Amino acid sequence: MDNNFNINVRKDIKILHIADLHQRHFGRLYYSSIKKINNGLIKNNYNVLQISDRDLLRGNIFNLKIHSFLNHIYETARNFKPDIILFGHVDSLSEENFYELKKNFKDVFFSQWFFDTLDPGFSNYEQHKNRFFKKYQICDTNFVTSDPESLDFLDIEKTFFIPNVCDSSIDVLENFNYKNLEFDVFFALSHGQHRGVIKDDFVDERSEIINFIDDNKIKTNFFGIKQQPIWGDEFFNQLSKSKMGINLSRGKEVKYYSSDRICSLMANGLLTFLQSGYSFEDFFKNEFEAVYFDNKEDLKEKIIYYKKNDDLRCKIAQNGKLKYYNEFNNVTTTKYIVNKILGINSQPLEKEWMK
Repeated sequence: MDNNFNINVRKDIKILHIADLHQRHFGRLYYSSIKKINNGLIKNNYNVLQISDRDLLRGNIFNLKIHSFLNHIYETARNFKPDIILFGHVDSLSEENFYELKKNFKDVFFSQWFFDTLDPGFSNYEQHKNRFFKKYQICDTNFVTSDPESLDFLDIEKTFFIPNVCDSSIDVLENFNYKNLEFDVFFALSHGQHRGVIKDDFVDERSEIINFIDDNKIKTNFFGIKQQPIWGDEFFNQLSKSKMGINLSRGKEVKYYSSDRICSLMANGLLTFLQSGYSFEDFFKNEFEAVYFDNKEDLKEKIIYYKKNDDLRCKIAQNGKLKYYNEFNNVTTTKYIVNKILGINSQPLEKEWMK
């Protein structure tokens, strides 16, 4: 693949974005990172055509559906003639399917983003790694939400960090403007976005931390532990009632990794408590843009402190939102993604994390 894309000849850039856009969930996940990535591509004036793989594959006999899905991609690509085919978590196709796509569209740049953890200590690590590697071999570039240099099985020449992006049309709350909010602190577990309800046999080390904090000294707004997970507009409704939020990840600390929880909290103006050990200090200054904690005792002590100091809480939360929007918005991030895919050097680099 020749990475010297002639941008002077072609003024438009066509992107076929194949990812789960959650249409079957009736708007329950309208704020997903997938939606924000897609929005960012469009806001950059790229010509974007979407295929929502899991919606297309819903119903009917699975093997027949895979054949139909592949034909859908082939026919769409032939008609659209994309410069880039960008995959999300497209897990239904085999490695052979991806190799055939690559073989049939040799002049197209192939890339993927991958939002799930690649922590070797994570319980579903092998499953996550296998999902990632299905496309890794045929992709010219890959984008992950961890620092690639922390993952020794990746080629850092073709794998790059991207953050969990925020979107100015979705992440609209400004909780730092309000002192008399109903709850002190917010936390939500999802039990899997596609499931939507608590699993009966669910075991999660984060529950111990959350249950430790949940006492009468703190007005908690917690979901997915004792209360069902929340979705859609109710998620933002409950966020809007909370002064602070807790960002918790499972497994071993992997540099820069977080779920999109970090974005939901920081980009909506909640003072956010971040776990130590993930190197988020590279982005957010302690006690100026976020607050770091070492263990459950430290976290509880800091929640109680900041609930009593509203002026300081509001200042940190406002600084955190401003920094998040400046560093991790979907317009800047998707422009970076496309430039990396096409081999376009955008100098000077806009953000520190892009180096």
